Amino acid sequence: MVISDFAIKRPLVTVVTMLALAVFGLFALFKLKTDEFPDVAPPYVTVGIPYPGASPDVVEKQVLKPVEDQISSISGVKQVTGQAYDGYASVLIEFYFGKDLNVATQETRDAISAIRSDLPDEMKEPVIKKFNDTDRPIVSLALSSTVLSPAELTRLADPDITRKLRSIPGVADVEVFGNVNRELTVEVKPTALQAAGVSVAEVVTALQLQNLAAPVGRVIGTLSERSIRLKGRLDTPAEFAQLVVAERNGQLIRLGDVANVKDGTAEPRTLALYNDREAVGIDVKKATGYSTTDVSDKIRATVLEIEKTLPPGTTMELVKDSGVRVDAAVRNVEEALVEGALLTVLVVFLFLNSWRSTVITGLALPVSVLASFIAVWVMGFKLETMSLLGLSLAIGILIDDAIVVRENIVRHVEMGKDHYSAAHDGTDEIGLAVAATTFSILAVFVP
Repeated sequence: MVISDFAIKRPLVTVVTMLALAVFGLFALFKLKTDEFPDVAPPYVTVGIPYPGASPDVVEKQVLKPVEDQISSISGVKQVTGQAYDGYASVLIEFYFGKDLNVATQETRDAISAIRSDLPDEMKEPVIKKFNDTDRPIVSLALSSTVLSPAELTRLADPDITRKLRSIPGVADVEVFGNVNRELTVEVKPTALQAAGVSVAEVVTALQLQNLAAPVGRVIGTLSERSIRLKGRLDTPAEFAQLVVAERNGQLIRLGDVANVKDGTAEPRTLALYNDREAVGIDVKKATGYSTTDVSDKIRATVLEIEKTLPPGTTMELVKDSGVRVDAAVRNVEEALVEGALLTVLVVFLFLNSWRSTVITGLALPVSVLASFIAVWVMGFKLETMSLLGLSLAIGILIDDAIVVRENIVRHVEMGKDHYSAAHDGTDEIGLAVAATTFSILAVFVP
């Protein structure tokens, strides 16, 4: 064989090549990113359709059924599953493998837009998302306090803390749960409305028309241009109380005359508890293509910096960290890989009963494994459990081939040949058969 003949005739070049592969392999190993599983995009698209105030049967009849019929006409759809809830419709679309999810998402959006005029006006815009394994949070945090109220914790978490977490490279999204948002409540007084001759519709219209901020034009000068903006966004209850609702007999009726305006909080839709105390939960999701362990390490470092700026009595605890679990899973596979390699070398020594053969066979193992890391790094793969399991399988094949070739060379030495001739004849005799066996195994796993 050409490769083996060259290696036998040029031992110095062979040794230098092996050392270079080992060195560059170590470099690639330290540069590789780690994760638990490879990035696989399942052929699923989800559609969420909010329809506030509608019962499940109304959602099914007016929203879910027309949307399902329209989506079913898209090419490449394998199955459509829909569920109707109180004020919400959920559709799970399964496509055949090979369908481009970006195209599938756009076709789904176009299909729903085509029947949007036939759907209820009260229905909100559908939320279309590609189902991805990265939708699951990798880090969950709990922000709790003994002195701050849930509303104050919410204002502390969003946008201050969430903005810092979103700025981390590799973070795709940050979601807040158990939040209590600020809300200005307008409680109309029926007797005052009746006395002033004002209807509830007039109050609602006044709130919609006068609580806004919008551009209204521009002033063009000789050498400049300035925008004119209406600053009418109200913020405090006192400002809302001065809002003009109507005019009766030349007298202005203000909102404070017919209603009570309170600065309160919206009704909570989610609840987060930590150590039997109300808290604000923060879930952090990673972007596709980034290492879970790398992103997790950066999040923990950012959390340590954020904790220094929190008010007294307020803590931010790490509830779940997938980076630790992924690191432990990969480390377990790596340890099993090393243990298997050591046991393999021991088996070689027990059966060949030769230190020389054991050392030669054992050296083929680390050199080949380290060289494989170069290809993994160059091709952009990550070091995860699947690739490590494949590597462990390749080690078995590698040791098997090394034992067969080495045993045949030993046989030629025992026949009285010198080491050079024995290495040449022994390798040339079974090299093609060993290569054919290895490529046959590869052909099985390629599909």
